Amino acid sequence: MRFPLRLLTAAGIGSLLVMVAATLIAVVTRFLGTTGFEWSYEVAGIAFIWTTFLGAGLAEARRENAAFEVLRSAASPPWQRLLEKLGAVVVLIVGAALLVSGIAAIDRSGLVPTPLLRWPGFVQLTAAPVLGACLGVLALRRLFGRVPPSEAHAPATVGQQGAGTPV
Repeated sequence: MRFPLRLLTAAGIGSLLVMVAATLIAVVTRFLGTTGFEWSYEVAGIAFIWTTFLGAGLAEARRENAAFEVLRSAASPPWQRLLEKLGAVVVLIVGAALLVSGIAAIDRSGLVPTPLLRWPGFVQLTAAPVLGACLGVLALRRLFGRVPPSEAHAPATVGQQGAGTPV
């Protein structure tokens, strides 16, 4: 699953760069008193949504959810396996909820235009079902897939900063 993670990482970095650029444009044009760049606030908001949702999916894929890891590492090996499965079930439920509610939101207001750019609303609403689908795939793989031992351990330590654990 390295390719999907790289694709999500690239999309996350792209959305972060768009968010930073749009925010800088907004700050500079406000400072200079220039008009016509009001759209940059809307672009920054949409990019923020995507950056947040893609980042949450990547953090879960790299097992960087501290709450689950603290409990799992403190338990004995049989309990660790049980907590791993329980955590995957919770991730599956959250993913399913995001997928279903995100699709419902797109169905209701996906074609409603954004305030300034008049883009269809699904541009920002699609982030929730994308995260839900990613979480669902991760959870199902953890529940039913064969996860190699190198992927079943804790996330990267501070010394391995940025390495993460591939899923």
